[in-house]
Amino acid sequence: MKKLTLPVTSGMRFDIWLKRSRENNSPLLQFSAGGEIIYAIKKAADYHQYFTYTHYSDQPLTIEWEENAADISLFYYWLPKTLAQEGVTFLISDTHTLYPVGRSKMVDWYSKESLRPALHFSPFINWMNDPNGLCKIDETYHLFYQYHPHSTEWGPMHWGHAASEDLYHWRHYPVFLQPEQNLEALGATGGAFSGTAFQENDGKIRFWFTERLPAYDLYKGYREVQKCATSGPWLDKVESVKQVLSELPAGVGCDFRDPKVWFDGERNHYFMLLGASVDGDPAALLFTSAESDEWTFDHVLWRADRHFREHGGRCVECPDFFSINGKWVLIIGIVGYTEPQTGRHNLLYAQTGDFNSGRFTPDDKPLQTLDFGTDFYALQTFRDGQQILGFAWLYNWASKKSAASVYNGEMSLPRRFMLNNHGALCMQPLLPPEECVRQQTDHHQACQNGLLRLSVDTQQSFSLKLTGKDISRLLLILNGETGEQAELCYAENWLTLRAEGHDEGQYGAYVEKIETLELFFDAGIVEVFANEGSHCGTRRYYHLSRCNELTLKYNSSARIATARLTQYRSIWEQ
Repeated sequence: MKKLTLPVTSGMRFDIWLKRSRENNSPLLQFSAGGEIIYAIKKAADYHQYFTYTHYSDQPLTIEWEENAADISLFYYWLPKTLAQEGVTFLISDTHTLYPVGRSKMVDWYSKESLRPALHFSPFINWMNDPNGLCKIDETYHLFYQYHPHSTEWGPMHWGHAASEDLYHWRHYPVFLQPEQNLEALGATGGAFSGTAFQENDGKIRFWFTERLPAYDLYKGYREVQKCATSGPWLDKVESVKQVLSELPAGVGCDFRDPKVWFDGERNHYFMLLGASVDGDPAALLFTSAESDEWTFDHVLWRADRHFREHGGRCVECPDFFSINGKWVLIIGIVGYTEPQTGRHNLLYAQTGDFNSGRFTPDDKPLQTLDFGTDFYALQTFRDGQQILGFAWLYNWASKKSAASVYNGEMSLPRRFMLNNHGALCMQPLLPPEECVRQQTDHHQACQNGLLRLSVDTQQSFSLKLTGKDISRLLLILNGETGEQAELCYAENWLTLRAEGHDEGQYGAYVEKIETLELFFDAGIVEVFANEGSHCGTRRYYHLSRCNELTLKYNSSARIATARLTQYRSIWEQ
């Protein structure tokens, strides 16, 4: 029996996901106050069930858990009136007791694993994938995300939730959305899949998402429907959910998901963009609605050519659509696709064009590969004033994280989106706030004869920014503590990320010339931005958790103007 006594405030709420692991005569979990049992879970199924309790007393609360008879996958508490400031406090089991991990102790929790990033958002525990429902309400940003609370592997999908004022310092919120049915009980997969947030003129937020109904095959025969949810007053949980679209257009297979919703003021109606396939070709579908309750299929906004289907592309996922300076940008991920020339998987693309009278006319240019490293998927953007910001999931289903970790999945750095002088989409990192900067030094004067060596504090994440002219060759080697390496190479106009023995494909992009280059390293995450984000590459390396030395080699005729090394604190420090 594990036991913990907590000081509490009346109105405090507790959420628990628990399953029975063996028969037991005593309660599996009980709460006591003043010597009396006030809440108990006496019976439970052999699959995880959700339980919630609200404490209406200021008396200290004693929690007792029979750990040999019940498994708890997620356990936290919060006070509604302080949720926006403090977030939730998790209860974690150790050898002898339960202990709370709240906001003030997050940095200790997040520093326990060498592969846990310091700058990039990751869940407290368990599995995370796509960013969802990105929005800004008043002065607070909200990040929702695909979440499986029972395991570090993908499973029945929930929506996790975190909030921040600067897109770096996060507070964990309660689980926001749960599957319509207990899928674990059914032995099925599915749940609350990806979607977006939309803020009405009156300030009310609605969340549009896909529900995959109970499914028993990951690749065929499932059914996906679109739903709209509204939240409670603290954005803690869903208050109501309504199904708004279920009918498939002709030729559309079972993949029918990830709604992007916006309102067209000129036409005075709503649009919904969905990822799908049409007769086997990955496609994006456009729907319209006058009041957003009933939706009508309008047309196929974009359809891939047969090349994608012939190389494994199953459907479009997580489509995004937004305007920048009068030009519209379509974002598509094609799941299952493998690029035959390079072996890269599940690439993310952008297509610019015009959107008039509900029709998208692509520019006469090929699809733009958004990230040559490909560990950048399920991108979602949102508008913050005049700028477009977004996150992507730093994973691509190909690499595998250690089973010993308590979590799985990270988000990219927040990125700002714009068009360059050639009309291509650029992604620039939204830089960490000043309080995250531990040390910053420009080393360009140390660049001599085409060589620069820098030592790095192995406990920190860092970035290196280079600017210069006449750079024709460049090799930046990230050296680990025990010989591990990763390299960024520029030669013969190709910019490439590589790590011998750890690449499933060839990760590079044609770059005519290098003028600026910025690399972020964070516990094995590498994000590269060349020429102010005109070319970006992201890789998640699990063999290189720390980098203690940087070696830069370049053609001696190049003129390096900036070689700025910035080392960062953890975003979880208070």
